[in-house]
Amino acid sequence: MRYMVHPELSIKERACWSVMVILSLACCIVGIVIAHERWMEKPLIVSFSPSSNPVWKMPFPAITICPQTRIDADRFNVTEVFLRLRRNHSLLSDQEWVRLRALSHVCSTVMRNNENYSTGTAADTVSENDVVPELMKISLPQDDLFRACMWSFNFRPCQSLWARKVTENGICYSFNTLSGEELYTDDQMFREEQFNTDLANNYMLKTTHASLIQSTGWTMEDGYTTNEDLLAYPRRTASGGFKGGILALLETDAKDREYICSGAQQGYKVTIHAPDEIPRLSEYNIRVPPMQAVSIIIKPRMMTTQKSLHRHPASIRQCYFSDERSLRFFRVYNEQNCEFECLANYTLKLCGCVTFAMPRTNTTRVCRAHEIHCYKDAATKLMELGGLMLEEGDGELCGCLPACTTIKYDVELSNDWLNLDQMLSSLANTGPDRESAEPMMLYVYFKDNKFLYTERVEYMTFNGGLASFGGILALLAGMSLISLAEMVYYLAVRPLCLWMGSRLVCRCTVKVAEVATHEVQLRPSDHRVHPVRPWIP
Repeated sequence: MRYMVHPELSIKERACWSVMVILSLACCIVGIVIAHERWMEKPLIVSFSPSSNPVWKMPFPAITICPQTRIDADRFNVTEVFLRLRRNHSLLSDQEWVRLRALSHVCSTVMRNNENYSTGTAADTVSENDVVPELMKISLPQDDLFRACMWSFNFRPCQSLWARKVTENGICYSFNTLSGEELYTDDQMFREEQFNTDLANNYMLKTTHASLIQSTGWTMEDGYTTNEDLLAYPRRTASGGFKGGILALLETDAKDREYICSGAQQGYKVTIHAPDEIPRLSEYNIRVPPMQAVSIIIKPRMMTTQKSLHRHPASIRQCYFSDERSLRFFRVYNEQNCEFECLANYTLKLCGCVTFAMPRTNTTRVCRAHEIHCYKDAATKLMELGGLMLEEGDGELCGCLPACTTIKYDVELSNDWLNLDQMLSSLANTGPDRESAEPMMLYVYFKDNKFLYTERVEYMTFNGGLASFGGILALLAGMSLISLAEMVYYLAVRPLCLWMGSRLVCRCTVKVAEVATHEVQLRPSDHRVHPVRPWIP
């Protein structure tokens, strides 16, 4: 910069140097502003972890199975009742009407087509809150459905592994999910009591039943505590492969097979989800046919977030930490729970009721059979409104961002025919009750012993920002921290020191003058004449 004012240089040279300095400073400022704006708009990046994690550091996935053969034919023959209904409405009893209305919420469109199951009798006054109890009465017993269960290559009682759950598909069974007390808020516990009434007076079941086993301290964001071992809940496995997974042998009877409620597809619906998520089998499921052995090989996809990103707003990092957002009906926040609660709120607003499987208060009305089309349309409209808002750039309708720590599961399927009856017949004579049995064997296990996970990390740390801005300054302006220190010194510190020094000198001069004047004023005057002797050489 001294060339701009050097007296020995010509005016043209000084003008050229001035233009070069101004352009360099302008480019430097623009570069710093662009880098800062990019940092503020995208403060994070997603990168792979530098090392792999063993499978025992994460929970085994939750598994939910919904049999498509929902009804025990000995308790309620839906095909025979439905055909009688088509012939003459008056041939059905009040109890059959009630059960048909309950089944209409979970059955296929064949059964719901143009039927509202209104009788004009006392059966119409039965509360729709009785949907779950009625489904429980006619569903297949768990002991008849689950024949054998194995976890980590050890046989276990099936009731200690598989918990009965109510989903949009009716009565289902879940493995390794959080208990209702940990998943739902207090005002939702009446729903758990509806389908676990057999546990109230049975102490042994209350202490070992899968529906009541609680977490030992695990959370999705913080993981397992240091005090938890491999017996912690949610369950985790020590290794991948078949020996570290779960096996379930399920069996239905051919006499229970029907096509009025289940539709053309028979077998089971299976979904794999995180332990703190509710299963949504109407949205995501794997179809498993009967008479087959199916292996579901899992590869987890885990996403974590650096704690330092907590200071950035959720709209920028695109996720919520556990302490940032809470739900009305769920104790645990995640994207799936949030979307299901949003759907329940929208359905209540549009229809004045919710489905039997949706979270609700004890006073919220459950939709009746003739309102099924309303809550089906509500789900479609909510999806359309959400897509429209995204296209217009208004954000999401429900605002359900993912949690900052999530686990998703990629699956690989392998299946083969299950010739269990032939194997048993070759060992011993099978009874007549085995001739109509339709078994299904399910294996679920991790593909590898270790896995890589992804992490949201800061795009630019303090050191990175310092290096970026320093590089721009050095490249475009030839500056360093010493140069900045010199500029601060010559532009601020030195003038201030000189100014303060001059003030101090002025004050000292004035003070000295004042002291001298004061001494002169205090000196006594003497007007006496003193005689002087002449000088004699």
